[in-house]
Amino acid sequence: MPRLRLASREQETFENAFAAHIADFRALHQDVEVTGTFRKIHDHFELMVEGEGCFDGSTDLLLCCTDWLPQVIARGGLTPLDPYLASNPPQDWPEGWHPAMRALNGDGQAVYGLPWHDGPEVLHYRKDLFEDPLERENYRTQYGRELRPPKTWSEFVDVAKFFTRPELGVWGCCEAAYTDGHNNVYDFLIQLWSRGGALWTDEFKPTFHDAIGQEALQFYYDLFHTHKVASPECLNLGSVECGDYYAAGNAAMSWNWCGFAAVAEMPEYSKIVGKNACTALPAGDGPGGLAVSLNIYWVLAIPSSSANKDLAYEFVRHIAAPHLDKITSMVGANGTRLSTWRDPEVRAKYPYYGIIEEVHAGTRTLPAIPEYPAINEAISRAVHAALHDEKSIAQALADAAREAEDILRGSGRLTTASL
Repeated sequence: MPRLRLASREQETFENAFAAHIADFRALHQDVEVTGTFRKIHDHFELMVEGEGCFDGSTDLLLCCTDWLPQVIARGGLTPLDPYLASNPPQDWPEGWHPAMRALNGDGQAVYGLPWHDGPEVLHYRKDLFEDPLERENYRTQYGRELRPPKTWSEFVDVAKFFTRPELGVWGCCEAAYTDGHNNVYDFLIQLWSRGGALWTDEFKPTFHDAIGQEALQFYYDLFHTHKVASPECLNLGSVECGDYYAAGNAAMSWNWCGFAAVAEMPEYSKIVGKNACTALPAGDGPGGLAVSLNIYWVLAIPSSSANKDLAYEFVRHIAAPHLDKITSMVGANGTRLSTWRDPEVRAKYPYYGIIEEVHAGTRTLPAIPEYPAINEAISRAVHAALHDEKSIAQALADAAREAEDILRGSGRLTTASL
């Protein structure tokens, strides 16, 4: 019996979606066995991106984050899909997907994966709290203005302070600050970009450790240690656990991937069903402030060492169909097709789909260079060191910038003339 082996990150909604997809595929291919291995995100990264998982013949289908793609492609770990897309594309390819869902699928020369699960990050807030007449009156009395979802990060702090009531088990906000090279970096970058900062210059000279970068990381630090509006528990929560923490009713606000709004609407997981709403992230303060979100997404790709490439592509193509992309959303992951985002049944169950296209207009993405994952790890260590008081913010960022500079110089991307 032919067999396809899938490697994915561990997440319950992902596993539920793939289970539905595999069942649908096998209804038409009863002689094919499809199995999945689901690992914690960092273990998945170490094996499939940094390790030999794409080269040892053990995997036929890889769920890969777009910020990892350049490194895997540069190593020769993935199969170009262009010949398949030319001869037998999925329905509506490529017009059936938003341009943002086609921007990061390859290296500019070839396509290496089809979109499977999407972000982007949004502000989640408890509309029952924000709309409560007594809360609104008390906020107006205390701050002299109306209570609303915050439009700037300084306003975010005020609202978070107002709602922080740890004695009642409620915090002003919750963030995914666990050191996994994932949201702890993304949260810092959102703060950096919203203040007009950048990772590096056009010549690849690192700048994320400058005054704006220090202000960005200081803001993140202060949520935990100065303002104390985020629970210390959040220092050990990844994005999935943070989504669960928010859905349990433990915080008034959170910024996280929009897909976690689906978790908030699932009675089996959530205590705030019908009480959550989503909007765009706050902007940085001042004339240079921007409202910036981050978009990465997950693509389904075929490792270069797969002995079943044709069959693997048939699976990739099959589950990209409109009805299966919709199932991805209906079970709590995030479909990537425009038809799914606009589907009335999807929007009725998960109202946040009504803002996804709008939010994508203001998203940024991570640098599509092979060196970036290693730099990402350096930034992750810096954020950890600062949040856990192991180094000063300035020192932590300066150390990460030196690591980034060494990586970029070692690859030849940063030259002496750039310094």
